[in-house]
Amino acid sequence: MKPLVLLVHGANHDGWCWSPVLERLDRIGVAGRAIDLPLTSFEEDTAAVRAAVREAAGARPVVLVAHSYGGLPVTAGGHLADRLVFVAARMPLPGESPAARTPRWGHPEFRAAWDTDDDGAVVLRAEAREVLYSHSPPDLAEAAARRWRPMRSRVPRTPIADPAWTSVPTAYVVCAKDRTVRVEAQRECAAHATESVEIDCDHSPFFSAPDRLTAILAEQATRAFPALPGY
Repeated sequence: MKPLVLLVHGANHDGWCWSPVLERLDRIGVAGRAIDLPLTSFEEDTAAVRAAVREAAGARPVVLVAHSYGGLPVTAGGHLADRLVFVAARMPLPGESPAARTPRWGHPEFRAAWDTDDDGAVVLRAEAREVLYSHSPPDLAEAAARRWRPMRSRVPRTPIADPAWTSVPTAYVVCAKDRTVRVEAQRECAAHATESVEIDCDHSPFFSAPDRLTAILAEQATRAFPALPGY
């Protein structure tokens, strides 16, 4: 019955990016698992999150963690989780069009670092590496850049009905040195969460602040099932 920390990556990435956090969770005895979103459509990404939470929730408490774009499928499909954690992640309000918010969400520096290929998929240019991982170890930034994936999912125009964070206890992690998502936009989301914390890191704290992020997630695991000591 130990809680599971279920990790959801953002755009153009895969579950590998959570490896430093997964290693640290394992060292302190907290179960963790990262899923790979298909990145084929928002609907299919949401279905992947919903299925992963449903499978895990039948056996143990679940702390569902979203990074960046991952906040959208988590908002739409995370209702069965026991706690949610949004890390520099989209957390749309009830009735709000996520796509309409995009101009106030992304940092212009990041917008200039990606293109759309002939198939309509968003692909990252080399410049995105510095924007995404400006305070991360260079070896991890290089490894992550080699694994970038085309992004065919689109930010939905239609508001997300019944956002999961409105009924599930939610923590928000603001990345205070983010050059991908506007910090003020993250703070607006954080104001609607149950609790929030700021980390002095770039957009990718799983690389630039893994110890601090792991500690936050371990604390959330404790709150998901406080009967288990030792986290």
